[in-house]
Amino acid sequence: MSRRVWVMLLSLLAFAMTGCEEDFDTGYGRRFGRGAGGSVNGTAVLARLFEAAGHHVSTATRLSPRLYEKADCIVWAPDDFRPPQSDVREWFTAWWRRGNGRTLIYIGRDYDAAPAYWNAVKGMTPPDEQAEISRRLANDQDRFLTARAAIPEDEDCEWFVSRGKRQPRVVKTLQGAADWVSDVNANRIQIELNGRLVPPLDAEVLLESKGDALVSRQEMSNDGELLVVVNGSFLLNFPLVNHEHRKLAARLVDEIGPAPREVVFLESGAGGPPVWEQEPAARSRTGFDVLAVWPLSVIFLQLGALGLIFCYSRLPIFGRPRPLAAAGLADFGRHIAALASLLQRTRDEKYAAQRVAHYQQVVRREPGRYRRGGATAKTEPLDANSTSTFPSA
Repeated sequence: MSRRVWVMLLSLLAFAMTGCEEDFDTGYGRRFGRGAGGSVNGTAVLARLFEAAGHHVSTATRLSPRLYEKADCIVWAPDDFRPPQSDVREWFTAWWRRGNGRTLIYIGRDYDAAPAYWNAVKGMTPPDEQAEISRRLANDQDRFLTARAAIPEDEDCEWFVSRGKRQPRVVKTLQGAADWVSDVNANRIQIELNGRLVPPLDAEVLLESKGDALVSRQEMSNDGELLVVVNGSFLLNFPLVNHEHRKLAARLVDEIGPAPREVVFLESGAGGPPVWEQEPAARSRTGFDVLAVWPLSVIFLQLGALGLIFCYSRLPIFGRPRPLAAAGLADFGRHIAALASLLQRTRDEKYAAQRVAHYQQVVRREPGRYRRGGATAKTEPLDANSTSTFPSA
């Protein structure tokens, strides 16, 4: 088993020992979910087993032309207690005819790993948390039993007959094909049976227990096959912590043939996956698409709010705005102030004194003397060849 699979299993085991988590994920049949290990009912570990065998694994949420062309094997664990509908079965019939040696692995829904998880962690938690564990266990059991109450007693969908009203039991014995049951310790497995999926008479039963089929195989068009697994009690994330369950999952991976193959995990809810006649038109991406990506969307939203607060803090307006009084154009003092400001910007005291002396001689016709620092100084008269207006020492 590859190192990545071991890391995933160890993360799930650590997750199982953390006690009460507010974000406990029970989503069914998904590869990805909240946290490192995903949902206890997820398929991430099973997907890792396919990858470790050398197959290329991807995920789909609809039956589309792209999936129709590329998938060699489809693993489908629907979050739906009812058998597949007719339009979905017709799509798969055409899919088998399209290519050679294609495999569909159908995993029945009639199981939930959340109660098994709470039973497992109950003995690992402190006494003060036992009441919370018991409450969560009861809630998840009630949720599962309420959801499966809608299962009809018997329903034939061509692939199998769903018998929902059967006595639940825990599997303790295994029979079947030699390559499936060899080296598997039946005393250590924890497979649960609620309803049953009864295969047709011409199907090959690969794994069973006391006459109840656990895994069966049916031949389809172009050397294709349909593998029906009664439920996910040995294939979902949390059940695969069990070493014997991993052996059975490895047997299932071997059934699809040598690698590499395109394996697609199909995810769907009640009613099954939507069937699309054509792929949606590709939308051109823009730089603004990053604003809708988590967690950048939240980060940019907060930055925008801070920017608005900053703008309001820098430009306050109190009351109704009023126009400012217009400046008088006949105020000669403003001209003097502006000229003084320009002379100050030159940072040249000698030049400023020359300009003042020039103004007094030429404009005001005053004698050639001006005051500087409280002293009286003489100025030389300006002539056409002179380059300086500053008085001689």
